[in-house]
Amino acid sequence: MILFVSGQYAGAQYIHPLIKKWSNKNKIEWNIIAAGASCKYWKETNVKHTCINKISHSIVSNYLEYLKPTLVITSTSINYDFEAVFIIEAKKKSIPTASFIDFWSNYLNRFKYGGDLVFPDNIFAIDHRSVIEMTTEGVPENLIKMIGQPYFEEVQNNIVERGDKLLLTSQPLKKYNDNKLGYDESDFWDICFQAIHKTNVKKVLCTHHPEELYRDFKKDKNIVIYKGRGIQDIVDSHTVIGISSTQMILGYLWGRKVASIQPKILKKDLFPLSRWGLVPRLETVSEVIEFLKKDDLFESIKSSKKFNEETDEFRLNGSIDRLELFCLKYRN
Repeated sequence: MILFVSGQYAGAQYIHPLIKKWSNKNKIEWNIIAAGASCKYWKETNVKHTCINKISHSIVSNYLEYLKPTLVITSTSINYDFEAVFIIEAKKKSIPTASFIDFWSNYLNRFKYGGDLVFPDNIFAIDHRSVIEMTTEGVPENLIKMIGQPYFEEVQNNIVERGDKLLLTSQPLKKYNDNKLGYDESDFWDICFQAIHKTNVKKVLCTHHPEELYRDFKKDKNIVIYKGRGIQDIVDSHTVIGISSTQMILGYLWGRKVASIQPKILKKDLFPLSRWGLVPRLETVSEVIEFLKKDDLFESIKSSKKFNEETDEFRLNGSIDRLELFCLKYRN
């Protein structure tokens, strides 16, 4: 039996394509133990799971004794405690372990537990860029296996036409970084709204992260405020502006116009696509206004189905199969 441990929304998304494939086959035994926002995702998608609110080494040890998995695969969250306890307890019982990284950021920090680094037996990377960045940060190269990103692969292969809205998507920077970055989500929203009010942009969709502090958005007939709705936000949009979120990656894969706002940047660029020069990084109101006015950027972005058929920029094609093949080595 394969045990999946998911701690955040994006971690659940990563696993889901394989779970759907196995559910159709009905041949592989699996279980999901979830915490935090990943419980929300599993409920939304009607996938059976066990949600844990309180975690301890004894609780995890008991779960492992009861389930007797042949492999434990975990997500890697900003708060790694949930996953780290499963890795530690599984290793005590000589159960093989693996963890996946679902985004190109904070590689080494994902494995910090207390004052130590807790690594699984295997670490799944997305593509060659992530391998380089992971090893540069200090993740042991001998643990890394290039698997891909199953959820991004699924999205890339199901492109839909652009919507009619500008999507603004934020993150809880203040909660996790305090003032270390030189800016937080308040700066992001201030810049966005100043720019919007100086242009003729209509139909603005704003989504905020579940862990972001509530912000009292000014009412405007052209602006609709929602909590994030995942892929539906991208369906409804033609442009995605954020800081460094999964929704921005999804927008890029679907050919939306994408930009990252990172004002007063003190550290390295948080967003992989702007870090690699694939989309613009904006710092000021005037830069955002200029970006919004340049309709020709739609044509310059690799945005069509033909692009996805001709090249696989992030080595996404085959992600689900590679993950499945790894898991099948450990089936009963």
